[in-house]
Amino acid sequence: MSEENKQKPKLSAKGGAHVAKSGSKVSAAAQAAKDAAAEAADMQADKAVDTEAVAAQQVASAEPTAVETPTMPKRNKYADKMNKKKRRLNRGVRMAIGIAVLLLLIASGVFLVWKTRDTGTETTGETTAVATRGMLETYIEGSGVTAAKKREELGRDLKGTITSVLVEVGSEVKEGDELVVVNPTETRKELQTAQTELTEAQRAVTDAQAEVSSAQSTLNAARNKLNKLNVTAPFTGKIIPASDGEGNETTYRVGQQVSEGEVIGYMVDDSTMKLSQYFSSAYRGDIQSGQTATVSIPSVMSEVSGTVSSVEQSEKISAEGVKMFRVEISVKNPGTLTKGMTATATISTASQGEVFPAESGTLAYSREEAVTAQVSGEITAVNGIDYYSYSSGATIMSLTSDSAKQEVTAAQNGVTTAQNGVTAAQKQVADKQKQISELKKLIENATIKSPIDGVVVSLNAVEQQEVTGAEPIVVVADLNDIVVNADILSTDVGAVQSGQFATMNMYNYDGSQLTLTGMVDSVALEPTQDSSGGQGSMPTFRAVISIDPIEGQSIYSGMMVDYQITTASSMDCLMVPSRAIVNTEDGTAVFAKPLTDESGEEIPFFETLPIPEGTEGIPPEFVLVPVEIGISDSTNTEIYWGIEEGTTVYLAGPQDLYADMNMDGGVMLG
Repeated sequence: MSEENKQKPKLSAKGGAHVAKSGSKVSAAAQAAKDAAAEAADMQADKAVDTEAVAAQQVASAEPTAVETPTMPKRNKYADKMNKKKRRLNRGVRMAIGIAVLLLLIASGVFLVWKTRDTGTETTGETTAVATRGMLETYIEGSGVTAAKKREELGRDLKGTITSVLVEVGSEVKEGDELVVVNPTETRKELQTAQTELTEAQRAVTDAQAEVSSAQSTLNAARNKLNKLNVTAPFTGKIIPASDGEGNETTYRVGQQVSEGEVIGYMVDDSTMKLSQYFSSAYRGDIQSGQTATVSIPSVMSEVSGTVSSVEQSEKISAEGVKMFRVEISVKNPGTLTKGMTATATISTASQGEVFPAESGTLAYSREEAVTAQVSGEITAVNGIDYYSYSSGATIMSLTSDSAKQEVTAAQNGVTTAQNGVTAAQKQVADKQKQISELKKLIENATIKSPIDGVVVSLNAVEQQEVTGAEPIVVVADLNDIVVNADILSTDVGAVQSGQFATMNMYNYDGSQLTLTGMVDSVALEPTQDSSGGQGSMPTFRAVISIDPIEGQSIYSGMMVDYQITTASSMDCLMVPSRAIVNTEDGTAVFAKPLTDESGEEIPFFETLPIPEGTEGIPPEFVLVPVEIGISDSTNTEIYWGIEEGTTVYLAGPQDLYADMNMDGGVMLG
């Protein structure tokens, strides 16, 4: 049996200073009444004894008279009753008389105490009351259990063999004292296993991160493909439509399907034309880049100026066996030149004069590139393909593709899945690292030491015993610091907060009760784990209540307690009975009768409200006065402003008074 659950010694009746104020006055009156009743009982008994003595003296005085008178006197008809021996009251009757007197005196004492504490509203008849000053408070009630504020369960999760037990239940220990020594053989095995699993978990993280990279690459490719649904100009120029196998220009319209890689047209830069000419190798040293050339174009019967843009070092052999090299000449297009025109260029040199090419050439665009559809899809817009000019990056054609969108969605899901895999693997690594840290700490603390000053209240250890870590090996508690663990209903927890005053009754093992006071230390933010039980149960929240010390009085752990926590209070407040409060469209109000001054004149209220038409049963001297209310208990309600102390309020009026309630008739008072 644990030290906490052992039979506690009988408690002496102390701590009277912690009894509620009303209780202390009643107790004093009751004691006075008890003493008075005892004296009354003794006096009653003495009176009965004196009555018997008087009767005996009367009999004694009558006997000599009978001897001196020889003749028989006339018999008095009351003589038998007068001379009959008085019977003494038995013990039961005397006790009954004493108890009756005692109860009478106690009732008188209670009435006097109640009279001195009565600060509530004064009722003047059944339908009115007078606003008075007093104290109001609201509170919640429940039950709880005393417990050590500091309680340490030690050795849980430690697995191995107990090699030494240094304490027993009830031993007083200091912080740092050795309690039990364990050889943690099984815990060491768990540590080795956890370290192996950590290595595997770290490898899983690396693999998962590689999967994320792969999935991200797939997503990027899918997005790039989706972005290519718009066919754009690769550079600034003019688009020329493509031709089919028969030389016919291809056309496109909205709704038409286009295949991936299909040539839509050709983007060309015809602002500058280029001409390739072959010259005899004999002029290689005479022709250089930048030299001026004259280009003759027979088809348009014109000559234009050109510039040598490049001289190639490669050689070509003509059909006549002449070595030649190629020269690239650029020509500004005046707007009349096009690809395929025959042209001849002459270059003016310093040493050779006019140099002519070995053969004529043809004009070509300075830049030409096929425009193709990068993705298969349906045309949604065409901006023009027949020789339209576009700036670099401008949209030529727009497509839509469900398959491309589906690829992006699938790739995004793949990335999410891979990232989740990384998160799960990283969590597993963190869990294993935490487990390893805890196991190392357990091994380091295989010699269990007390973390606090206290008493060993539970010990589950003998030498050579195998422990499995299912329960604590030893429990140490500071029994000098006891608190109450109170269960607060979910409907009440919102009103409870730290610092609130509490009164408690603790039930001792001998059946006696001890009144305690204290203060709320803390309130849990979540319900207790065992408070969401079966059908119809209500969750409870744990509140810790500190207990005010009582000199010379011990308070034990594990005792049942009833508590009362004051959640709000108002001292010397103005109050009226709660049934005087009326709810109106303008707020709360009361039916009140104006006070009068010394001359008997009525003192008007600062503000009044119109009584809705049809309201019946309100005495004519009462008016509807708006008031601001504060806290309420089961009987009275606090008034902040609106009426003064001594004001008479009406209690039999309606408690809900709205204009729309009177549309179909008057408001009848019950």
